[in-house]
Amino acid sequence: MTIIDTLKRWAGEDWQVRDTALRRNVRVLGLAAWVLLILNVAHVGVFVLLRFDDPIRDAWARQIALAHGGMAVVAVTIAVLARRVHGAAELTRWHRGLPLVAAVLIIAWAIAVTVIDQAVTASVNAYVNAVIAMAIVYLFRPATALIVLTLAWAGLAGVLGWMVSDPAQLATSRMNAVTATALAMLISVLSWRHFVRTELLQRALAESNRQLQAQRAELERLANKDALTGLLNRREFERQAALELARARRLGSPLALFILDLDHFKAVNDTHGHAVGDQVLVEAATRMSRSIRQTDRLARWGGEEFVLLLPDTGCESASLLAEKLRHAVGDAPMPGMGSSVTVSIGAVVARGDDLPDWPVLLRMADEALYQAKREGRNRAFVRCLKSDRSSLAKNETR
Repeated sequence: MTIIDTLKRWAGEDWQVRDTALRRNVRVLGLAAWVLLILNVAHVGVFVLLRFDDPIRDAWARQIALAHGGMAVVAVTIAVLARRVHGAAELTRWHRGLPLVAAVLIIAWAIAVTVIDQAVTASVNAYVNAVIAMAIVYLFRPATALIVLTLAWAGLAGVLGWMVSDPAQLATSRMNAVTATALAMLISVLSWRHFVRTELLQRALAESNRQLQAQRAELERLANKDALTGLLNRREFERQAALELARARRLGSPLALFILDLDHFKAVNDTHGHAVGDQVLVEAATRMSRSIRQTDRLARWGGEEFVLLLPDTGCESASLLAEKLRHAVGDAPMPGMGSSVTVSIGAVVARGDDLPDWPVLLRMADEALYQAKREGRNRAFVRCLKSDRSSLAKNETR
């Protein structure tokens, strides 16, 4: 990969993280502004109290105090604005410009303090401290940092050329400023690239975790649900049925098990095709789901056969629900057919003390289904065990 390709890739990555970097800059700017305020107030207190016999030095102290006092006002303003921007839901152009404007103001102030210092010293410490601090505190794109720092050095070099008459002192000050500017640029670029890599890595990890969670949820759904109808599959139904049987035995509550079979379903596939047959299965599952409670367990048992477990349901309620389900499935035409499909239902109802084991309960419901089939289909045959006096309730088409 060439340098140009690398720079293009970096530019694309920079664009992806610019809003995150801005919010981070605003958050840090709010804290840094208060730190700057404390330093400004401390400088004002020190330099106001300083007294010199030399009028030049005395004037210098007053000017330094004034410069720090002005910067204290700016720092408070920056802190207030940063807090407002940090709480903004959307970032406007004005919001984006705040960190850059703050950086320019601070560097301009540092240049002014450096110029004031030339009255008593050749030091450019104020400028050095400002550009290094900006590079550490702020996250600027390398292009932006290069422009800001280049203009900062050019501004300082120009002002020093106007203020300093000694060529040796001028050259030393300018080169010290060059060194500080180059170091600040290096720090800025390294900090920015570290931030970009970290942010993109975190996003990639978050996206990977999201995909893994989605895949896990899908695998759990596929493991527990029938792929066609979205109902419980056989394995999950038996797992939940075991829990409900244990609960019914513990509480002595009634429980009903239905087996529902679509009548003459093979003829549907043979006449209309398997695609229409799948639509019929889905529609039948939907109609049954709408007719039961959220606490009931409905599953596709296999082919055109469904099972339904109803906690806290006695013989009379089971008989009424069986008729409701029979009408829900068979009273309206099925999609793709123009005609209806009927359903035969076999059910067994027992109370907790009389509940047989699961295989026996399932066999009883299956026998009840065959009884409904033998009597002509489109029927519900409900068998109630001992606690309901072994009564038989037949609900037939009239």
